[in-house]
Amino acid sequence: MSSAVTRRSFLRATAAVPLLARDWRSGPPASYVKELERLMRAAPVPGAVIGGVREHEPGWILPLGVQLEGSDSAVTASTLFQAASLTKQATAYAAFALRDAGKLDFERPLTEYLDDLPDPAARRVRIRHVLSHSSGFPNWRSPTDENPAPALTPSFEPGERYRYSGEGYFYLQRILEAVTGQGFVGLMRELVFEPLSMTSSTVLWDPATLDRTARPHGSHGEVGKGWDAAARAVRAYADRIGRAPDELRYDDYAAAIREAGKPGLPNWIVPNAAASLVTTAEDYARFVAAATRRTEIVRQQVEINEFLGWGLGWAIERADGRVYAWQWGDNPGFKNFVLAEPADGAAVFVFTNGDSGARVYDRALTHATGHDHPALFWL
Repeated sequence: MSSAVTRRSFLRATAAVPLLARDWRSGPPASYVKELERLMRAAPVPGAVIGGVREHEPGWILPLGVQLEGSDSAVTASTLFQAASLTKQATAYAAFALRDAGKLDFERPLTEYLDDLPDPAARRVRIRHVLSHSSGFPNWRSPTDENPAPALTPSFEPGERYRYSGEGYFYLQRILEAVTGQGFVGLMRELVFEPLSMTSSTVLWDPATLDRTARPHGSHGEVGKGWDAAARAVRAYADRIGRAPDELRYDDYAAAIREAGKPGLPNWIVPNAAASLVTTAEDYARFVAAATRRTEIVRQQVEINEFLGWGLGWAIERADGRVYAWQWGDNPGFKNFVLAEPADGAAVFVFTNGDSGARVYDRALTHATGHDHPALFWL
């Protein structure tokens, strides 16, 4: 029997067990915590936090390491981490809230809300395509000397197949602003953070919270630089024009970033619906507990392979009748992962503040669930 067939059979068999292994139901075993701390030192990853959710309620939180290498600033349940692409699920939550209020229709083309996509294929992209990464849009556009602002165009017919796209989520951010008449910072607070008691969370990092913010670290443990420049630039811009950050909208963010010497394209802009959530383990546990109550998120919209697909806002892992929702996060110096089973309300998530953090979350998730996951093989 080939190794590929053996691995496939193994994945099918092991995916049939409950999400959290028995000895992780109330938190990681003490013996494994020591092992994980040893592996973090080897990676190196200065800090991490692991959280568990049971029956759609926040469960346990395990903080590990430090916020900043060489300091005594221990990671806690209230340490702020960049969620990176785990931001996308929070944006999807806001989109669902507006759909429930009759202000958004996932089957309508984007251009019915914001008409500035001249490309014919782009005009056929629907909100559902954006949420399921089947719009055909690129992940991020980059400027060239000849074309500093390339047009946003799909590379295939919308809905035809999977292509991961931060650009799609950023365009959805602009639609949410248009529908609500609010800036993204304020609408996320009103639609997501306040209803879920996420009192420390924001999509525009606040320098006043520096003392409880995890700093990014490179693959050798070096402290990252410039990670706070965009947020500081936007807040300084708001101060200069005499407006609160909550009141700013897309044109303001773009102007602030251009003034800071960066391209005014989505990959450089904050707040950002695809990547700029800053949150704590306490807050994020509340979010996952609530977001996974909506089983519609794992109704598959596009297939990746026999194990994986994408639903509305969440990636899907499926095997032997069990369906999991998941997402990875990858900002410079931050590597994160969330894995949930909406049907029984269980979840586990890992935030890390090091570029080698994927090794940590891979080991932690595999041990926490007691088996391998196709999603981790695929990444």
